[in-house]
Amino acid sequence: MLPTVIGKLAMMREVLVDDIQQVWEWENDPDMGLYLNADPGKRMSMDEVRRRFQQYRTDPTSGLFIICTLDKLSIGMLGFDRLYRDIGTCRLFIGIGPERYRGRGYGTDGLRLVLRYFFRDMGVHKVQLSVYDFNTRAMASYRKCGFDVESVRRNIAYVNGGWCDSIEMAVTLDRFAELEPVWEAEWAQAGTEGGTLEASGSQRFSPPA
Repeated sequence: MLPTVIGKLAMMREVLVDDIQQVWEWENDPDMGLYLNADPGKRMSMDEVRRRFQQYRTDPTSGLFIICTLDKLSIGMLGFDRLYRDIGTCRLFIGIGPERYRGRGYGTDGLRLVLRYFFRDMGVHKVQLSVYDFNTRAMASYRKCGFDVESVRRNIAYVNGGWCDSIEMAVTLDRFAELEPVWEAEWAQAGTEGGTLEASGSQRFSPPA
């Protein structure tokens, strides 16, 4: 089970069966389709959402966090796959649903919390993601989390009358170690200290140094 982690703005928790309807709505949202798949018309059936939920619950190489406000309102999702602990890598994606919560730091804070989980608790050495070149707001957020461009896949999708590129980005353990004290200070100032709860939500603990 994934932990629940609390930051400056966001709380990250594992997806639950009660979230399936909300995840289905996000997967069929035109903006989500555009930013995550370069396809605003992409649709996903409820059966497929349920299948993926079961996969997240049983496949140790993948999972889905729900991004919440500190008052526990669900506003987005952060998923990961290809979590290969033997080589210390994984890939992730992130999306904020309601427009009013985009560009306000929730995604950045949530991503930092999950990076801390990957690097400190899961023994990962490198986290990767892809972002389309028109999603400049997301790229700015990723850079705040330590991601750098590794490569570019040209003309990967045709969107709104033009071709777009896929920007491949990654953050390493060394880069995370440089940034973590800054993030820790922000969490401490907010009074959360990047707090982590057990999966049951019953007890706070401190990850190993």
